[in-house]
Amino acid sequence: MPKRLVFVCSSILVLALAAACGGGDTSGLPPAPAGSAAGGAGTFDMSKATATVSGKIAFEGAVPAPAKIQMSADPFCAQSATPETSVSEEIKVSDGGLENVIVYVKAAPAGLTFATPAEPKVINQKGCHYTPHVFTMMVNQPLEVQNSDMTLHNIHVWAVTNTPVNIGQAVQGMKNNVKLDKEEIPVPIRCDVHRWMNSFTGVFSHPFHTVSGGGGSYELKLPPGTYEIVAWHEKLGMKSQMVVVADNDKKDLGFSFAAGATAD
Repeated sequence: MPKRLVFVCSSILVLALAAACGGGDTSGLPPAPAGSAAGGAGTFDMSKATATVSGKIAFEGAVPAPAKIQMSADPFCAQSATPETSVSEEIKVSDGGLENVIVYVKAAPAGLTFATPAEPKVINQKGCHYTPHVFTMMVNQPLEVQNSDMTLHNIHVWAVTNTPVNIGQAVQGMKNNVKLDKEEIPVPIRCDVHRWMNSFTGVFSHPFHTVSGGGGSYELKLPPGTYEIVAWHEKLGMKSQMVVVADNDKKDLGFSFAAGATAD
């Protein structure tokens, strides 16, 4: 065979092999699955969390009177106190329901990854009081710390699994952003200047968590599956129940905490 013909045949063979290995036109290849990169699993689409688990966190027994907070050590705090900010929120009951209970899925479905919200959680120091008293967030979600008072505050995040955070804010209007990069529940938050100021957060690697609100109500949106649902309260401890949900299911799952119980 003439040398020129051998060279041409070799060149054609090389080009054919390159195209077969992905170096040529890939328009005929099947597209990567929606919501993911080729070769990657992608993040969970929350529109697929079609099941609803909701209920009431009931409080049994006599409701204790909220403890009065003594703020006289800081004249600003004493002057700016309101009926809401001058009492403890350790046990807050409305319509027979316990508020400020963290309700969450103990273990998210295996093999799923979840997008970290870009929108920060906000904790505000106003009236020498933390708002909110209890909240949840995701790992690496920004936490914006605000000081709305004309007095010195510091926010001390007493983390154990995460790196503790201690930020002083001496000027009204100051804001700082912090991140917690590991799962941890609970994480106490306190002010070293005003010892009565306290809050709690739960940090999760998944989005299946919430805090009970008025009347002790809560709601979780979940994908179909079997879950252990945990309810945690700062003073009354922790309880859990199993639940199985199918697509578009609606399950009522109530919890009950009794007066006099203590957290572990």
